[in-house]
Amino acid sequence: MNQCVKITLVVKTSEELLKNLIKKHAERLAIEGVGNIENSDTIKIVANGSNSAIDEFIDALYGGYKGAKPTIIEVEPFMKERDYRGVFRVI
Repeated sequence: MNQCVKITLVVKTSEELLKNLIKKHAERLAIEGVGNIENSDTIKIVANGSNSAIDEFIDALYGGYKGAKPTIIEVEPFMKERDYRGVFRVI
C-alpha cells in the first residue's frame, strides 16, 4: 500500500544536504515527489511511496548528513495532488 506524506525539516540547509541526503534516499527507495528549500533553515518535502519505503526514508532523514541533523521533523498525511511520474525532483 502506498502513502503520501508532507515532511517539514528544520535544519541548517544547503543544496548539498538536499541533493546528497534527501534525493539519494528517495531514489534508492523508489519514492516519488518533490523537495525544496523554503528558507535558510526549512526544507519542505512531499513524498509518495510504499509504507515501508516512507518509514525508511523518514528514519534516514533523522540520521542527518555530515553532522547536520534536523532539529525538527514534522510528518503529516498529504493527499497526492499530482502525478510525480515516478521520480523525486529537487525544486
